[in-house]
Amino acid sequence: MEIVWTANVDEVRALAARGYEPVECALGSESIVGPLQMDHHGRLSHLEGVALRAYRDHFGSRREAPRFVVTGTADADATFAIASLAGVLPHPTQARFVAQATPRIQAAMTRDLSQFAVLVNKADVEPLGLALETTSDGRTLLLWNQMASDVQDATAFHAGVDRWRALLCGAERKSLLAAAAMQEAERIEEARRASVERLTPQVALVESGCRGFDVWYTEIAPVIVLYNEAIGNVTVGCPGKEAAERVFGPGGLLQVFPLLLPPGWGGREGIGGSPRGARLTRAQAREAALRIAEAAR
Repeated sequence: MEIVWTANVDEVRALAARGYEPVECALGSESIVGPLQMDHHGRLSHLEGVALRAYRDHFGSRREAPRFVVTGTADADATFAIASLAGVLPHPTQARFVAQATPRIQAAMTRDLSQFAVLVNKADVEPLGLALETTSDGRTLLLWNQMASDVQDATAFHAGVDRWRALLCGAERKSLLAAAAMQEAERIEEARRASVERLTPQVALVESGCRGFDVWYTEIAPVIVLYNEAIGNVTVGCPGKEAAERVFGPGGLLQVFPLLLPPGWGGREGIGGSPRGARLTRAQAREAALRIAEAAR
């Protein structure tokens, strides 16, 4: 498997022309896709998440040519999609590849993970109220997330794909899943300790290295502008497309991103962030948050 990471639009286009499949290559307002349309940002925000479509509709379609181009962070959605397209996860169609294996391996590798793909998709686009720690599938997703890295490079994507294979192709790791549930409780407490500035009843600026949107939506405001000083990144989130459009009108955050500086903000109706590769100061993050607050109806 070959995964190339880049934040350069021209390089993505060149690699796509050479047969690499772009996965979530959204750079600013532009989404670059290949034949499988593996993105759901910007002009493609009406599409379902890539993890769900890759597993359900295109499993193993890149088995013979597992070459991908990516950008941004190696999140659960994108890496699960790559693992599905490359055909390295359990799936009913794996039967012909494991026909000579032991019955235990055959059973493990032919499991249908369709509902797990639905969960990965929901956690990516509508995470509010999921309570992942309460189910086995949820704890598996939590464990994957807890082992993930914010580093943006090809190694993180390779590691993410391999982590899916390790967690989903083997026996259940009960002790690790229990630890995942404990760490989830700690994450919730960390989210509640974050620095918060309420700009309006609808918009709040939060400074934290924690991903606590589910907590903040419920306890603080429906629009969260999260500044992570360690990486200079800003993420803007609402609890879903409908909530975003109630605050900002049709198109939700897609109507707001062009108003923000520096140029290049992008995402979907309900979530997005600062330009790929740009490192923002706290002052720039606050200025963006104020503009977002001004855009709210």
